Amino acid sequence: MRDYRMAVGNSLKGKIGELGFFLFRIIEINKTIEAKHIRHDYPLNQEMDALNYYFSAFLNALQSIKDACQTSMNIKVSWATISPTYGSFIFYCRNATTHDGSHMINAGQGVKNYILGPLQRIDNHGKLIKFDPPKEDIVSLCCNLLAEILGNIKLVIQKHGEKIPTPNEIDFKKSIESSLNSDFIPDYVKEMIKANKENIFSSFNGVNINICKQVCDAIESIESSLLARDART
Repeated sequence: MRDYRMAVGNSLKGKIGELGFFLFRIIEINKTIEAKHIRHDYPLNQEMDALNYYFSAFLNALQSIKDACQTSMNIKVSWATISPTYGSFIFYCRNATTHDGSHMINAGQGVKNYILGPLQRIDNHGKLIKFDPPKEDIVSLCCNLLAEILGNIKLVIQKHGEKIPTPNEIDFKKSIESSLNSDFIPDYVKEMIKANKENIFSSFNGVNINICKQVCDAIESIESSLLARDART
């Protein structure tokens, strides 16, 4: 269990980066849609499909980050904790896209794109669920909910991040030994490892990986990019 939680914690910074990746793809494709609207360059089917694809991936990345925080820190992380404003919307919206295959961005006004409600789906218990999406265009919605979530995840990390297991010297040595039994590693590389094993092992002395800092750095990188974007608009 420790090794699994450690692996999940170590992947958290990458999931934060993935979230930022999909956000900026949403922003880019939305700019393309706006430009085509202004030029009266229709149809927009491909661009609207791409916008929905990126939004679906964005929602799933949000879910992955929430789950990874829970697993790596062994705590309960609710949507209300990390997104009091948008948590319920994210929960229902992600279920609708993932389990029902729905394209959520379904309306436009001027050059802006929206999720028009009320939305509805049937949950795992056969109950009809209805919910109203926020009345924000899709780019504003994604940027605002992301800012809220990243800020609150940072607080969770600062409060509970020490619970994430971190790799130590023994873990690094186990990884090297495991690589010697891997069919993926070429034989000449294995021979080099064997010949330099003691030097490699000694290089692990005192190595400290600060997963919490890596995650916070990833969050701050996206926050800085959003601030830079706001300064340009």
